Amino acid sequence: MKKLLLSGLLLVSSTLFAQHIFVDKSTSLVWQDHQDNYKLSITYYQSQEYCSKLVIGKYNNFRMPTLRELQSIVDYKKFDPAIKKGFDYVSNEYYWSTTPFADDNKIVWLINFKKGERTVKDMHYDRHIRCVQSSK
Repeated sequence: MKKLLLSGLLLVSSTLFAQHIFVDKSTSLVWQDHQDNYKLSITYYQSQEYCSKLVIGKYNNFRMPTLRELQSIVDYKKFDPAIKKGFDYVSNEYYWSTTPFADDNKIVWLINFKKGERTVKDMHYDRHIRCVQSSK
């Protein structure tokens, strides 16, 4: 009975695990893909903490993405959302990156996945987060 229960739990957890990440084989990056990516809107500093504590299955080394990494999942041939096929949870709002704006280190670049456009904002605003890690 315990073996049956354990195997059932492993099946459920591996299914949940598969639904909460997107592996981009072209960049070897593992992206969080969870309802938090759609619903959660927090400051830059809160996003850093959120990503550092995130664990999804065997992946536990998440971080905030750079602007270049975020741009790597934009699909400029699509609109609303302008993101690669395979992501289930995406908001039409801005997502944090760790890339600072050249003139002010309290301002960072963000990506909006409605059109794939980028902008800069102060770190104290509430924005969305999509955590990432290398699969290598």
